[in-house]
Amino acid sequence: MVFPALALSALLIGFGLWGMLKPASLLTFLSRWQTREGLWAGATLRLIFGLALWFAAPLSRFPTTLQVVSVIFVVAGIAMPFIGLARFTSMVAWWLNKPPSFTRIWSVVTLALGVFFVWAVVG
Repeated sequence: MVFPALALSALLIGFGLWGMLKPASLLTFLSRWQTREGLWAGATLRLIFGLALWFAAPLSRFPTTLQVVSVIFVVAGIAMPFIGLARFTSMVAWWLNKPPSFTRIWSVVTLALGVFFVWAVVG
């Protein structure tokens, strides 16, 4: 289960770099997720990433940390459909109304998490 965790961590790194270099382009992409399909896709991605981290954790440098993060991802993935499309759309709209510097800061956080996950899983 290390490969799926690494692949999804690489995806986080990619999104982090994208948001740092082209925040407007990332926000345009994000705006397309304001649909019922986007809600379910986001929930599914969180579940898959959480499960991948959970199963990769025992072989990692930080098994407990990765298991805690994986539980957070899984809970977030399960909760997403229950928040409803209207609330999900308003949360995405809130994010879209922030200045590019806000997107860049969170992109740095995303990049750092992706790098940490790769480093921890490769351990």
